Amino acid sequence: MNTLPKLSSTVKLSLILYLNIIIIQNITPVSCFISTPNKYNTFVSPINNVREHQQSIDICLDAYQDFSEDDQQKRLVHTSNKKNIDKSSSSSHNNAASSSPSKKGKISMVGSGPGDPDLLTVRAYKLLTGADSNTLIISDRLVSKEILDLINVDNGVELKIARKHPGCAETAQEEIYKWVEEGLKLGKHVIRLKIGDPFVFGRGGEEVLRFRALGHNSNGDGNYDYEPTIIPGVSASLSAPLLGKIPITHRGISNQVVMCTGYGRNGTNPELIQYHKEQTVVFLMAVGRLREISANLINYANYPPTTPVGIIERAGCVDQRTIIGNLLTIADIAQEHTVKAPSTIVVGECVHVLYEDFGKEKKYVTGLITDDVHNNLVVNDGICV
Repeated sequence: MNTLPKLSSTVKLSLILYLNIIIIQNITPVSCFISTPNKYNTFVSPINNVREHQQSIDICLDAYQDFSEDDQQKRLVHTSNKKNIDKSSSSSHNNAASSSPSKKGKISMVGSGPGDPDLLTVRAYKLLTGADSNTLIISDRLVSKEILDLINVDNGVELKIARKHPGCAETAQEEIYKWVEEGLKLGKHVIRLKIGDPFVFGRGGEEVLRFRALGHNSNGDGNYDYEPTIIPGVSASLSAPLLGKIPITHRGISNQVVMCTGYGRNGTNPELIQYHKEQTVVFLMAVGRLREISANLINYANYPPTTPVGIIERAGCVDQRTIIGNLLTIADIAQEHTVKAPSTIVVGECVHVLYEDFGKEKKYVTGLITDDVHNNLVVNDGICV
């Protein structure tokens, strides 16, 4: 005889759902630690599956939880109050924005690369070509004309060129800071356009610290009023040798690269690293001290006098020149051909990897190398012209 009471279909359905919820809750914590293989033959816990299970449990519980009318009223009131608070917050934010003082200026520090406009980053190109009348561009003296020509001065852009000539670099730097401060106070977007990469022997870090000092961190939150946006550039230390067909690393020839400046702080000479046969040294901003650096490498850093040297002048520009010699001869060759900045100097055996006929061993064959229209070397009496 069946003594169980008859249950309605609604009650049966509720019992089934309740039992399912209990089963899921009890099983899921155990199954979440079962590792599953993936394509890399490793094991990862299915955390995402656990989250999906938990979300489904929450939905079930919400759907079948028995709320009283008072509870529902409280929930409605809470939701309504939250919406009103959000609207009030949004309104006060908009009012504060509309009542704010005059527009604050901003600053971007942009690397212009070695000189070819095609080697600008996309972001740098957009900034320079999209500059308007509210933009002040302060450029290094050695930024190429080809890049400066991208700036539409007819569109009202203000362009200033730093007057950093030998012997007056510090004075010119102070003038740059003055221009930046004036532009920011006028609410302009100041673009500090620097040659190469701003943070590779470009005083980029020094300028960032100075720009920060122009603000007062008025909010006290650790954020500076004038924190520059940094847009990197292609450094000449890496790109110029490449454009001059000098691989600064090459298996069996060069396994380490040292970057060095020709001028230390206050015009001091940099400390030179000692000679190593498989080492390449790249000098930036050093063509004015080429003879002195060559002698110091021989006398104080134990470099063999026949160590190859390459100079890449105006890398990436239409008038780029590459000069090949050695530590004994390179200064005379550079003087003969009036080599000027911007130039990148490469010292090491890597110089001869692709120019093996120039200046090797006791031949001391040297020459001025330029590429013709078809990028073929033209040789005339042992000297490339």
